[in-house]
Amino acid sequence: MLVFINVPYRMVDDNMGRAASLSVGVEIYLDNHLVEDMDRSHVKELGRKLRGHGIPCTVHAPFMDLSPGAFDRTIRRITQDKLKKAVEAANLLDAKTCICHPGYDKWRFDGNEQLWLEGSIETWEKVLGDAGDNLPIVVENIFEETPSTFIALFDYFKNKNLWYCFDAGHFNLFSIVPLDAWLTPLRHRVREMHLHDNHGKSDEHLPIGSGTFPFRELKRLVNQMQGQEIIFTIEPHIEAVVIESIKRLKEFLT
Repeated sequence: MLVFINVPYRMVDDNMGRAASLSVGVEIYLDNHLVEDMDRSHVKELGRKLRGHGIPCTVHAPFMDLSPGAFDRTIRRITQDKLKKAVEAANLLDAKTCICHPGYDKWRFDGNEQLWLEGSIETWEKVLGDAGDNLPIVVENIFEETPSTFIALFDYFKNKNLWYCFDAGHFNLFSIVPLDAWLTPLRHRVREMHLHDNHGKSDEHLPIGSGTFPFRELKRLVNQMQGQEIIFTIEPHIEAVVIESIKRLKEFLT
């Protein structure tokens, strides 16, 4: 089991020693502006330093204002360009995965999942082509109330390097179906999990067990995935909970 912590790109260099001492990998977040201004040589050097410290990494692609399944083709092109740049950085860093938000929201798409899927297919075909054979692309649940859009997407890309990241906090906020309704049909696509907690009202990113997410049930389902290589990531939003978040994640995995 691999334990990772989300760190913004600009903070990775200064926190490399700390990550090494905590025996965690880093999920490197690339924001919308950063992918436009990145220096390829700096990215490659950062990857070299991470490998030198024995720190594995993943990349979290930008997501603000983006829409991979947008009806508007101009918005789709902008999204595809941002994701292309994130994928390029992930390959330069020798990242294990690149995590992306698929962007379905029933309010913005008026509940039309097929409309979202049609735009999404074009986007993910391009992203998967940019990624190549060695970089898994992983899509994460955000506002989705059920797994139906993920099931449709994975059904289309049956044999492609496209995988699922289960986000516990987002599930707790938005899902209208139980946990096994997600993880039973998507079980064999799970490559990553973002494990944080909340009280069902806002995306608090609390340590495991500090909110209302059913972690005991999740543990039972994770135990059924023995043999799958899954990356478990925490995304603390404040410095004060970093150590406690890591501690509770490692306890969850034992």
